[in-house]
Amino acid sequence: MGPEKVPNRNAQVIIPFAIGVWLLGVVVFTAGLHSIFEVLIVVAFAVAVPLVVFYLMSAGGWRQLARPFRAEQPYSGEWVGCATGQMAIVSVDHPQFNQVKMRFVGGSLRVASTAEALHLKTIFTPLPLLGMFVPELRIPWSGVTRAREFEAPGWFAPLREPGTLLQVAYDPNYTGTFIELEAGEPTVYIQLPETILGEGLHRLPGIA
Repeated sequence: MGPEKVPNRNAQVIIPFAIGVWLLGVVVFTAGLHSIFEVLIVVAFAVAVPLVVFYLMSAGGWRQLARPFRAEQPYSGEWVGCATGQMAIVSVDHPQFNQVKMRFVGGSLRVASTAEALHLKTIFTPLPLLGMFVPELRIPWSGVTRAREFEAPGWFAPLREPGTLLQVAYDPNYTGTFIELEAGEPTVYIQLPETILGEGLHRLPGIA
């Protein structure tokens, strides 16, 4: 049997949301309603879009990790910006990984590795509304059930089989040795550069 098929929340949420916004826009802007309704739909759209995006981010594994590993107190030590980090409800080897992963680039993911735990947050975590989707995490090393090394390719696979249009992308920071950590129940997979884990690397099960 092949790998279990994973629901693609991006498709399940974004497509109905886009269709709903389009239909509502058609009604409001063609029905001759008062201009206040046009302003309201623009404002509602501006608010709804980031909320949908952050809901999808949290559904990519952050929300599952926050249940057992939400930080009770903010970590006050030094944070390091992670050039490229990923999180998903499936392993990097799963055929649907590129469809369901949550990718953090440009230092938007912040990492702190201590003797006791792995701390994770995003640049949006301190924001009152958006931060509720991505709260600060404190994952004790004992909470990591498995870890393994893999070589990140830089190029990552297209979302569908190549046809007339080949969809691939290149991330120059997604190269070299990465560590995939498994934590939580159900399992969430976190992929981080080996170098960002520091001494915590030697506290991971399965890593020599």
